[in-house]
Order: sequence, then C-alpha cells, then structure tokens
Amino acid sequence: MKFFLVLLAFLLSLSSITVSGQATQSSGTTNGKIIEQAKFALPTHDQIPDRFKTIYSKDTVERIRTSPNLELLKIKYLSDDLKISAFIYKPTSTTGKKLPAVIWNHGMIGEDSRISIENYNDIYDMYRLAEAGFVVLASQYRGIDGSEGKDEIAGADLDDVLNLFPLAKSLGYIDMDRIFMWGLSRGGLMTLQAMRIGAPIKAAVVVGAPTDTVARLHAPDGERFFRTVWPDFETRKEEHAINRSPVLWADKLSVPLLIIQGGADSSLPPHQAWNLAAKMDRFGNLYELIVYARDDHGVNQNAEDRLRRTIDWFTNVRKMSIIQPVARTLREQDVAAAVKKYYDLKKNQQASYDFAEPELNNLGYMLLEEQKFKDAIEIFKLNVEAYPQGFNTYDSLAEAFMKDGQRELAIKNYKRSLELNPRNTNAVEMLKKLGVQ
Repeated sequence: MKFFLVLLAFLLSLSSITVSGQATQSSGTTNGKIIEQAKFALPTHDQIPDRFKTIYSKDTVERIRTSPNLELLKIKYLSDDLKISAFIYKPTSTTGKKLPAVIWNHGMIGEDSRISIENYNDIYDMYRLAEAGFVVLASQYRGIDGSEGKDEIAGADLDDVLNLFPLAKSLGYIDMDRIFMWGLSRGGLMTLQAMRIGAPIKAAVVVGAPTDTVARLHAPDGERFFRTVWPDFETRKEEHAINRSPVLWADKLSVPLLIIQGGADSSLPPHQAWNLAAKMDRFGNLYELIVYARDDHGVNQNAEDRLRRTIDWFTNVRKMSIIQPVARTLREQDVAAAVKKYYDLKKNQQASYDFAEPELNNLGYMLLEEQKFKDAIEIFKLNVEAYPQGFNTYDSLAEAFMKDGQRELAIKNYKRSLELNPRNTNAVEMLKKLGVQ
C-alpha cells in the first residue's frame, strides 16, 4: 500500500508539470458547436463518495441537487473536429440576460481526473461559482470521459479550452466582455497558456499550477513520463518543455492573475508559485500570491476561503497600473515609444488599466530619481495633457524643468500651478528659489 501511495504521488507530481506545446485556436467554423446536451443528474448525499460525506453535509448536497435556480448540463461540443465532453453550469432561466462566465479547467490527468460524481468537489466548486452569478463552462479535454482524441496534457488539448469561447458566444446569454478563467494543476497551466496567447479573459485564478517544466524535464528520470505524452518527443522535447514553463514567458501574462498555492503541496514544490510571482513582479504584471500554510495541492483545507477569494477576484477585477507597460516600453525602446504606448492602451484597453493622475506622476518622479530629466519631462508633459486642470501636474513638470536647468519653463509651469490652486505653497516656495517674488 505504501508503495502505491508513493507511486501515485510521483505520477501526480509529474502530471502537474507536464504542459503542452503552444496550442492555438483552430479556425474551423464548427469549433464550439454543441452537438449533444442533457441535464446532468446531480447526486444525493448517499451517492457521493465516502471521502466527501464528512466534507459536505446532507443539507449542502441536497441544496445543490434541488436548486430551483441553477442547472448542470452535460454536453458534447466540437473542437478541431473532435467530439469533446463538457459541462455548463447555468441559471435555469437565461432569457434576456447577459451573464459573466468562468472557463473552469480541471486538474490531474486521465479518466480519474474527469468532472464527475466521483470528484464531487469539482461539482461543488462549479456550483459555488454559478451561485455567485457566473455561467461555468468546463471541458473534460480530449481523451477523457468519452471525448475523442488524445490528451497531451496542455498540448493540442488547449484548443478544447479555447474553443469554449465560440461555444460561449453561441449560447447568446453570456457577456463576452466578462469572461474569466480558473485552473487547477494542469488546468492552471492551461489557463496560463491561454493568457499567453491572448485569450479574451478579464482575470484569471490558478491553483497549484506548474510553472517550470524545463527544470522538471532535466531532473533525474524527468523524461520518463513526458515521453509517453508529448508528440515527437525526441525532436521536440525542449520546445514542449518551454511551452509548459510559464516562468519563461511571464512577461506575456498581462491579465490580472491570482496565484493560489498550498504551502505543504506534495505534488508541486511551492517555490514554483513564488518564482512565477517574482517574474510577474519583474515585468510589472498585476498579480496576487496567496500561500496557505500546511495546505495541499488543491488547497482543500481552505477551500471556502479559496472560493471566496476567487469569486472576489472575478467580481472586483483589479486594474493594472499604467506605469508598468509605459516604463517597460521606455526601458526597452525610448520615451517617444512609451508615450505612444500610453495612448494606444488608453484607446484600446482603458478598462484594464489605471490611468489616474498619480500614476504617470509617480513614474515621472521615478525617472527624476534616476536623473533621467529629459524622459521625466516628457512623462510629466503627458500627464499635463491628460489632466490639464490638475495643479499638481504642472507643479511636477515645473520641478523637472528646474532640475534640467530650464529656468523659464520651470517658472511658467509653477505659475500655472498657482493659477489652478493659489494655496499651492510648494509652488510659492519654488518660485522664490527661482528668484520670482
């Protein structure tokens, strides 16, 4: 028995870090088409596995089973001409509604990973999201639960996730501007891959997501499992490993991301989550990292808090700071490109970024501290243009001109700041220093 448990833990560890090559959404016109649909018979408390009977009370299971407002549908849809099993958790009535949706990506591998009564915790999690007002779309992936094709574990099967977008659009009651994504373990990795290639989601949550398959591949005996899963293993193994290693492309993860990790995860070293967070921070992408001490791979001991944080992350979408993409563009190109980046994002992604007056002002002062006076001037000028009635924008621009030795322009902008706010004592003091009474 002990050997079996050790072997199972080893296989789970491998499965949680085997993510695919860079899958892309197929252009087939039938992708996402629902070809079968039936109401799923939710179980009674007596029908769920014994391991869940102490977790979920009879009242809870019965409330889910008899909910008059929600229903769980079992469907099959087309993905790359394959018939794929999936679920839709939705309100019983959708007439005239436009609802937010969560694409929910389950974890683990093989038939035992499927969403089912045997994995009742999956049903409970989806119910909680549906109860909070979201339509939940959950693919079983190819090769699982009667789905056609072969599961490559976040390889070509990523298409099965991406093809839920045209499916969602075809339903008619989903607000396509409010789609979110959640993933556990390999499903977390697939979520990160979908983010990488620009899937149109507003925010994402990953739990126990593998982030460094390259390191795993080169660990002792690391190839043993991968060679049975990845196509063309000998010639493409490095490509597959890179495409399954989010730490190597964290700069592409620009959607607000909540990273949840169990501190006692025996299947995935917690440092993988920490390393991803560090890379996200380096590139200025918006994230939060929550590590639950002494909890497991699925953060099951703190499941209710995990769900609470997930629902809040999707309900109250955080805005990303405009500082990060503008500063990165300035660093990699020049200030002219940074200004263009600002305008492009303001035109095309205004809802995703915080364009408040203090944002550019803070960036300008960062540049002043680095003695990059010319760049700071251009950033402050950009803020003046965005907020022409903000006295502080002129005050900051004046300071940059003063530090750059451009006395007359400093005086001009301090005076304009005082016109907008006669109580700006800083401008009064600075004008005195400049010899203006």
